[in-house]
Amino acid sequence: MTKTNYQEIAKKLVAVVGEDNIVSATHCATRLRLQVKDRKAIDDSQVEQVEEVKGVFYNAGQYQIILGTGIVNKVYDALQSIYSFNEVSKDQMAKDDSSPLQRAVRNIADIFVPIIPILGATGLFLGLKGVLFNETVLNAMGLTPNSIPEWLSASVTVLTDTAFGFLTAFICWSAFKKMGGLPIIGFLIGLMLVSPALPNAYAVAGGTAEPIMAFGMIPLVGYQGSILTALITGMIGATLEKKLRKIMPNAMDLIFTPFLVILVSVFVALFVLGPIVHGFEGQAVKVIEMFLHLPLGIGGLIIGFLYPIAVMTGMHHMFIMIETSLIATTGFNPLITVCAMYGFANAAVCLAIALRTKSASIKTAGISATITQMLGVSEPALFGVVMRTGMKAILVMLGSSAVGGMVLSLLGIKANSYGLAVLLSPLMYIYEPYQVITYVAVGIATFILAFVLTNLFVIKKSETVEKTAESRGNTKNIKVYSPIDGEIIPITEVNDQVFASKMMGEGFAVLPSQETIKAPVSGVVKMIAPTKHAIGIVTDDGMELLLHLGIDTVELNGAPFKLNIKEGQTIQRGQKIGTIDLKMIEAKGKDATVMVIITDSKETIAGLEYNQDYVLPILGS
Repeated sequence: MTKTNYQEIAKKLVAVVGEDNIVSATHCATRLRLQVKDRKAIDDSQVEQVEEVKGVFYNAGQYQIILGTGIVNKVYDALQSIYSFNEVSKDQMAKDDSSPLQRAVRNIADIFVPIIPILGATGLFLGLKGVLFNETVLNAMGLTPNSIPEWLSASVTVLTDTAFGFLTAFICWSAFKKMGGLPIIGFLIGLMLVSPALPNAYAVAGGTAEPIMAFGMIPLVGYQGSILTALITGMIGATLEKKLRKIMPNAMDLIFTPFLVILVSVFVALFVLGPIVHGFEGQAVKVIEMFLHLPLGIGGLIIGFLYPIAVMTGMHHMFIMIETSLIATTGFNPLITVCAMYGFANAAVCLAIALRTKSASIKTAGISATITQMLGVSEPALFGVVMRTGMKAILVMLGSSAVGGMVLSLLGIKANSYGLAVLLSPLMYIYEPYQVITYVAVGIATFILAFVLTNLFVIKKSETVEKTAESRGNTKNIKVYSPIDGEIIPITEVNDQVFASKMMGEGFAVLPSQETIKAPVSGVVKMIAPTKHAIGIVTDDGMELLLHLGIDTVELNGAPFKLNIKEGQTIQRGQKIGTIDLKMIEAKGKDATVMVIITDSKETIAGLEYNQDYVLPILGS
C-alpha cells in the first residue's frame, strides 16, 4: 500500500471521528488510540468500514481503532503529517473519564511502545548469536569458540549490547516526547546516566568494579538497565522543562532552559532517585522472578489466566515495563513466555468456532481473525469471535492459556526479547535448542487443547453457532419489517465486510426500488447521525436497531437523505420517516443498499423468513 493510501485512511478516520472531536492521538503496537471529547458522536460502524480497520472499542478514556502491527504506524504517521494532533493535550487529564490507575498504565505504555521494535530486533540478534556461536554448532563446522575472529566477535557485540547498554537514554527520550518536552534533551540526560565516567552498573553488580562514594555515603554508579530511574527522571525533566518555558524570557529560553533541566534532572537522578529506586527495582525484579518460579508452575498458571483479561480491559500494557526491567536486569523475559500462550489459545478457540459454524460470513471472518492472531494481532479474534460466542468460549481460552503458562513455567522456558507473538514468537528462543523446541511443543499443545475443548464444551455436536429463536426460553417474537420497497437479501450478501460478517449484529438488507423510508419497528428514535445516513431505534422491549442508509454514504454529508423525525421522537411501524435520493447516490458512485441491524443481538439467528414484509423473529433480552 502506498503512502497515499494511508493518508486516505487517516482522512476517512478523522472525517468519521471528527477533527474537532479529537483531543490527542497516539498508538500502540496494534491500535490507533484517540482521546476524544464526545465518544457518543462517533459512529462505530462507519469507522469499521474504513479500509484496514479490524475493529474498535472504547476503554480507559480512549477511542481505540484496531489496525494491526505495522499498519498502525503508517496510519499514525499519515495522521500526524496531515493534522498534527497533540500526543498529549493540556486538557486531556481534565476530560479523561478513566481512573488514575488506567491513566498511569496508559501513559507508561505510551512511553515504552516506541522502544519495543529496537529491543525486539536486539533479541533476534541475541538469538542468532546464541545459535552461530554455540559450541555444538561450531564443532559441527570444525571450529571452536577461539576460532571466531576478534572483528566478528566485536561486530556481533555491537549488534547485541548497544540497545540494552543505552536503554536509559531511549526511555528518557520517549518520556520527554510523551510528556511534551524536547526529546533530544531527554536523550542527553539518559546518556549522562550511563556515562563511561560512572562505574558500570553490571560491573558493580558482578563485583569487578566499585561505586564512587559521594559525600562519603551516596554510591554513584551508572544506571544501565535501571528502568524506573530513567522513567521517573524523564517525567521530572519534561515537566520541569514545560514549566520553565512558561516563565523563561525568550532571549534566555534557548540556552538556560535546557541548562537548568539537565542540571536538575541529572542531580536528582544521581544523588536522590538512583540510590533509592535502583535498590527497589532490583528487589522488585527478584520478587517477579520468584513469583514466576513458584512451585508447580503456580505463577505461570496465574499470569497465563490473568493476561487475557488484561487484554480485554486494555490493561495489558503494564506488562511492558516489567518485561523491559527483566530483560535489562537478567537478560531474559520469562513473563512474555507465559503470557504468549494466550495467543495460541485465542487462535485455537477462534478457529474451532469458525470451522463449526454454518454461516459462510462468520466462517470467513473467523478464519481471517485466526490468521491475524497467528501473526500477532489478537483483537479481531478476541472481540469479534471469542467474546461474542459466550462465556464458555472465554473460559476455554483463559483455561488453556493458564495451563500453557503453567507448563512453560515448570520447564523453565524464558525468552530473551519481546514483541513477537504466536508464529514469530519461537524466534525469541532460538538462542538454545532446548528452549525453542520446548516452547514450540507447549505452544502447539496449548493450541490443540483449546481447539479440542472448544469443540467439546463450547460447540456441542447437536448444535452449531447459529441458534434458532426457539432454542431460548426467553424468546419474544418481535417483528421487524422492511423499511423500504425493494429486493430483500441476507445481510451476509451486502458489499461491506463489517455488516456482512455480522460484527454489528444480526439483520437483513434491502436493494431499494423506491425512495420512501418507513419505520421498520415501533419505538423511540435514540440516535440520528449528523450525516443522516444512520438512525438508531429502541423498541419498547429494549431491542436496539440500527437503520443504515447505503454503504459509505457518510461521505455524502447527508445530501441524499431527508428525514422528518428527530431524536427522542416516538415512531410507529410503517410510519414514513424520510426519503432517500437513489439517483444522487448512484451518481456519486455509492451503494444504496439499506440495512437493518439488530445491534444488541448476541447470537446469530438461523431459519429466517425472507418476504416483502420480512418478519424477523428476535431473541428477547
